[in-house]
Amino acid sequence: MKLFYLAALFIITICFTACDGRDRLSMTPQEVLKENKLLDSFSEKQIRFIPEEYAEKTTDTIFDNGYKVHVKMYTDMENHITVDLNGEKVNYRDFNLDIEVIKDDKTILSTTLNKEHEIAKVEMENLELDQYYLRDYWITNDDKHHIGIPCIFFEYYSPAAKDSITIKLIANRTKYSKYSTEQIIN
Repeated sequence: MKLFYLAALFIITICFTACDGRDRLSMTPQEVLKENKLLDSFSEKQIRFIPEEYAEKTTDTIFDNGYKVHVKMYTDMENHITVDLNGEKVNYRDFNLDIEVIKDDKTILSTTLNKEHEIAKVEMENLELDQYYLRDYWITNDDKHHIGIPCIFFEYYSPAAKDSITIKLIANRTKYSKYSTEQIIN
């Protein structure tokens, strides 16, 4: 019986001395994590934003028929969409669009467009807005249905679906509304 206890004590001693971690003494913490397949969960992944910093684009347009259009597009630093591109997460910052249309020194339209605005919700109601961001805008006054009235076009883009939606805003102040909109099919 004493021999059994002595053998058990000897086996336990060998097990404890073999598992003391000396084999990992020369390894770096990264190598230990890699050996246990834990490196990905502890590694610092680069969070990528497009654009990386605050960006702004301003356009002042004066038409010969008395219209003045001031548009300012700027980065919404609080809101973004996240897209998985080939295993890499990319965050696209959303943009806001301040629009002011003046005719004969009277403000016809003054609004800030973003995904929370009723224009985006109505014109893009069938789409998932959390996959789109405001990418660009442009101004014209040569629309064949609204001659001489400024039209502001703005484009929402989905990097995941590689799809864009263009919305036309017409600043035609009537007694019923300040503007009208329509979606342009791309």
